[in-house]
Formats: sequence, structure tokens, C-alpha cells
Amino acid sequence: MDASITSLTLETKSKRSDIAGFQSRVTGLEQCMGSLEAQANVSQERDQDLLYLKSKLTDMEDRSRRDNIRLLGKMKKAQLCRPL
Repeated sequence: MDASITSLTLETKSKRSDIAGFQSRVTGLEQCMGSLEAQANVSQERDQDLLYLKSKLTDMEDRSRRDNIRLLGKMKKAQLCRPL
């Protein structure tokens, strides 16, 4: 009977040490997840900034092209007096 109690006690200690190891691994993984979530948030903010800047650049390029339009053809006298 004492042998079975001793073996159960040893097995229980072994399981406790296994559980402690798992807990430390889970804690490490949770810390890594927190870091990865923070990096993902920063990446999403940068993506939003890039999309905004891209749309702003497109708008500025379009406005620049509109300013470069030249009208060709016969001008009226009133148009000759005004600068383009």
C-alpha cells in the first residue's frame, strides 16, 4: 500500500512540475501575443496613413495636370487681353 501511495505522490509531483512548465510557456506566449498585437496596430495605422497620403498625392497630381491645360484655337479680342 505504501508503495502505491509513494508512486502516486511522485506522479503528482511530476504532473505539478509539468503544469508549472506549461504555465510558464503560456505566460511567455501571452507576452509575445501582446507584443504582436501592438505591432499589428502600428502597422494598421501606418497603412491608413499611407492610403491617405496616396489619395492626397493622386489629388495633387490631378490638380497639377488641370493647371497645365492649354487651349488652342482662334482667340477672341477679349481673351487676348487677359493672361492665361
